[in-house]
Amino acid sequence: MEETLKQILARLEVIESKLDENIQVTKALRHNNEEVNAQLHCLGHNLAELTGKVNQLDKKADKLDSRFEQMEMQQDIIKADVMFLARKAIEQDEAMYRLQKAK
Repeated sequence: MEETLKQILARLEVIESKLDENIQVTKALRHNNEEVNAQLHCLGHNLAELTGKVNQLDKKADKLDSRFEQMEMQQDIIKADVMFLARKAIEQDEAMYRLQKAK
């Protein structure tokens, strides 16, 4: 009976040791899980911030694109004006040449 009691106590010590080890592993896993959750929360915050910045850049790019289109239209108008003025200058030169010849 005493031998059986010693065996039971020995097994109980092994079980207690394994239980303590399991408790430590569980605590470590819980701590690691909390760290991962904190990092995930931080990543979510960073992603939201980056999304906001990307949206701002998209708006700025759209604004620049609109300005560029306006500038192209203005440039086309200026080209047409320059061509008109060049034609008028040529016409005046021709008229002056004809007047000088007529004298």
